[in-house]
Amino acid sequence: FHILPFCPRRLILSIPLYPLRFREILRDYRFGDRWIVEAYQKTGLPENHRVGETWEVCDRPGESSEVVNGPLTGETLHTLIDTYGTALLGEDVVARCGTRFPLLIKFLDASHSLGEQAHHDDEWAAKHGLSDSGKTEAWYMLKVRDGAMVRCGNKPGATVESIRDALLAGTIKEQMRAYEVAPGDAFLLYGGTMHYGDGGTLFYEVQQNSDVYISLRAPNPALSADVREALAREAVEMLHVEDGFDVKIEPITLGGGANRRTFVLACRYFALERLELMAPTMLNCDGSRFFVLSLIEGACTVVHGDHHEQLLPGQTLMLPANIGYVTLVPTEPCALLKTYVPDLAKDIIKPLQTMGISVVAIAGLGGKTVLNDLASLLAEG
Repeated sequence: FHILPFCPRRLILSIPLYPLRFREILRDYRFGDRWIVEAYQKTGLPENHRVGETWEVCDRPGESSEVVNGPLTGETLHTLIDTYGTALLGEDVVARCGTRFPLLIKFLDASHSLGEQAHHDDEWAAKHGLSDSGKTEAWYMLKVRDGAMVRCGNKPGATVESIRDALLAGTIKEQMRAYEVAPGDAFLLYGGTMHYGDGGTLFYEVQQNSDVYISLRAPNPALSADVREALAREAVEMLHVEDGFDVKIEPITLGGGANRRTFVLACRYFALERLELMAPTMLNCDGSRFFVLSLIEGACTVVHGDHHEQLLPGQTLMLPANIGYVTLVPTEPCALLKTYVPDLAKDIIKPLQTMGISVVAIAGLGGKTVLNDLASLLAEG
């Protein structure tokens, strides 16, 4: 007769997975204000300072999302991945990404300007031994103020030389393509894409799980001319510069009934959809991949067996990969953002071609760039 030692992991494994809600991880950045708190029905956010970002689903060293619903309350996403592995993340996701959570999903309040910057791509990050991967990210505009502008990628006619000279002069944002934005606009910022925001935007962001960063501020004028030139040259070497580069996406909307499904954007790292619901619809979590749902309008109840989880605007929920069918029941007309790590051929290209969508339109979900993963696959097919 042996007394088994206490084993929290064994106890957790006895709990079947279900739709998971997490406590937001907050960021008090200077570009933010109180817009997220004012615009959405989140609970438990601080009342005495700005909330620049809410990290909705995240697992990074020292910062892992904590479950706030159901029998797994108090457990972290990191612990759940370690415990459930493929059952949580999905066979396709683990085959490609391992058991490291591949995404970071957030709401971002850019009430004030976002500084000139870019992020390394995977190749550069690996070549130089960075602890993180590269960082491709996407923005989906939720709220905007009149005249709000963002700048993404290089403008027509910009060259490596003109960008380097502008960086030294402190005018690099003038080398970026400018866009006046509206709710629903989407931008896919591949690693190496310059970007800047004038302020007045609140958006949803999905990104690779990475914190790499390239500052595009002018080098310190106190440095020698040679050092400043070297720093500018090094920064520009990390950027993607391309004639005709356009990262604003043209989404594809399918409908015809009470509900509408919009394919917003897609690349090898993530896909983003918008679901507009007036009637219940089902999602099949068939074991291949997890889904993350963020409610941005209306109200919706997520039903899985006996589990009912109500979502209000600004709230996010993760659907583990292996839980089978889930029903989304709008308690009033609603809109959700659905994010996942796609099999581009199976999850994006095939269903859209089946609906008669043109190759050109499908490729447009990846932007106008040689970096477009969809265009490469469509050309091969």
